[in-house]
Parts: sequence; structure tokens; C-alpha cells
Amino acid sequence: MATDVNGHLYSGWHDDSPTERLPVVGRRPGKRNRLATAGIVLVLLAAVSLPFSAMVAFGVLFAFAALFCAAIAAWRSRGGRVPNRGRAVTALIAAPVLLVLAVAMLPPVDRAASERTAAATAEATEARAIAAVEQERAEQERVEQERVEQERVERERVEQEQAEQARVAEQERAEQAQVAERERAEQEQQARARTEQQAPVRAAPAPQAPPQRPAAPAPAAAPACNSSSHYVNSDGNCVQRPTQAASAPPGATAKCKNGSYSFSQNRSGTCSGNGGVAQWL
Repeated sequence: MATDVNGHLYSGWHDDSPTERLPVVGRRPGKRNRLATAGIVLVLLAAVSLPFSAMVAFGVLFAFAALFCAAIAAWRSRGGRVPNRGRAVTALIAAPVLLVLAVAMLPPVDRAASERTAAATAEATEARAIAAVEQERAEQERVEQERVEQERVERERVEQEQAEQARVAEQERAEQAQVAERERAEQEQQARARTEQQAPVRAAPAPQAPPQRPAAPAPAAAPACNSSSHYVNSDGNCVQRPTQAASAPPGATAKCKNGSYSFSQNRSGTCSGNGGVAQWL
């Protein structure tokens, strides 16, 4: 068996016949195993990160990624399907070692500090929530105050406009009253002037003595009345008292509501003790 310039195997007794060259089954020329190279690079990055305490966490990530890439590259390179098997195996061996070292070099976790950090974070979150609520309440109060202030300003403006309109209307009424008063005075003056022009000149009348009033007559003596059947009215006359009768007796002036007849000479007080006047006669 021999190989040509491309790496293909062929039988030696057919060296002069290029058509008899038989390629090796299972090997694909030109295909690369890039995961093996990536594994080596990640291993180097993890090794560089370990000396620095601030980079240990990144070393853990690099070592874990190198282990993953090396495992896939080693699996693909078995049987000679892809090259770089040596790199894959090297990365597969070095990655776990670096991963263990990186995990061991990680700083210990302080639970108390973590709890304090969590409590501080929760307090900060609660404080921010409270601050947001207070800010929202303050904003609502500010908006409400602005609304109330605007309503007050608008109400004052309306009141001022109404007061101005009332003042203008009152001033107009006063001016109209003054104009009417002047016109009335002018009309009275004109009427008086016309009256003076039309009236004839007369001599002043002689004063007359005031008339003498006649002497008041002496009051007449009150007539004698039987108090059981008559009474003396306000004029001093003897008048018969109300009498029950089937029909109006002579001299009766009104029929009372209780059926009696009154002989009153004045309308005031008629039938006052008998229920009032039912009918005037």
C-alpha cells in the first residue's frame, strides 16, 4: 500500500494506474475539529483566570465550557472521523482539573452577609415602593390642590364679573332716574310757565272771617225702657230686644240665625248674641 500526494491509499502493484487508487473508507478530507481547538483555548483562559481572585468565577465558567467542548470533540474524533483528537483529549483531561481548582478557590459564601444583603435589598425595595406610593399620593394631592385653586379662581372671577355687571346696571338705573327726574322737572317748569302765561291777572282777594260753627244741641234725655223687653242703643234710643216669631213682626230689621228677629237700628252688633245675621229685612 502507498499514498499519493493527497493522502489517499492505493495498492503498490497498480502504481502506474491512477484509476486504481482506493481512498480509505471513513476519513473525510478537509473536515476540521474546531471544538478541540476551542477546548484548548478555554482551558488556557481558565488557567490564566485562576491566579486572580476577582477572575476565579470566570475561571469556573471557562473550565466548564472547555470540558463541554472537549467531550464533544473527543466523541467526534473517535475512529479517525475528524482530526485533532490529541487536542480534544488534552482539553478533556485538563478541564476537570481546572474546574475543581477554580471551585476550590471560590471565596466561601457568607450566609449572614447574604441574609443581610437580602434584607437590605428587601428594605430598599420596600422603601422604593413606599416612596413611590408617597410620591403618587403627593402628586394626587398636588393635582387636587390645583383643581381646588382653579375652581376658587374661577369662582372669584365669576363673582367679580357679576359684581361688575350689577354695578354697571345700578349706575345705568341711577343715570336713567336722574334723566327722568330732570325731564319731569323740565316738564313741570314748562307747565308752570304755560299756566302763568294763560292765567289772567287778578286782584288778591280780601281776607274773610272764619265761619262760626252752630252750637251743639243739648243731648236728649234717654227714654225710659223696660229692661226686660227693650234696651238702649248707642244712639240713646229704646229698642226692642230680639223676639222669636213665626213671621217678621212690624219694625223688625233683620232675621237672626237662631230664628229670632232683631229690631236693631245699626248694623254693627246686630244679632251678636243670636248667632249672627241670617237675613236683612
